[in-house]
Amino acid sequence: MTEEKGKGEKRDNPFSVYAVASQIGFMVILPLLLFIWGGAWLVERFSLPQWLMPIFIALGIITMISSVGSYLLKLTKKYGKPNVPKISEIHHDTKDHDYYDD
Repeated sequence: MTEEKGKGEKRDNPFSVYAVASQIGFMVILPLLLFIWGGAWLVERFSLPQWLMPIFIALGIITMISSVGSYLLKLTKKYGKPNVPKISEIHHDTKDHDYYDD
């Protein structure tokens, strides 16, 4: 019972929303900045062709999307909806569905 109470308190904490938002913000900005900066440094340092920069930017975008996606998937598993019974699990009288045989 104390586990559920602690879990609910963490979920209701208003600062946890800001923490999640800032973490997602860093997951969006950092890969892009690192790949753009790193790509520019590699192109300049090793005299690589300039057409490699769009590849580095695309790699940054792919990294950003995968990290944010995996983080959001983890959050939805952690704070997902409670177990709601499926319609097939709800027990009801099947005679309620009989419209023509009165």
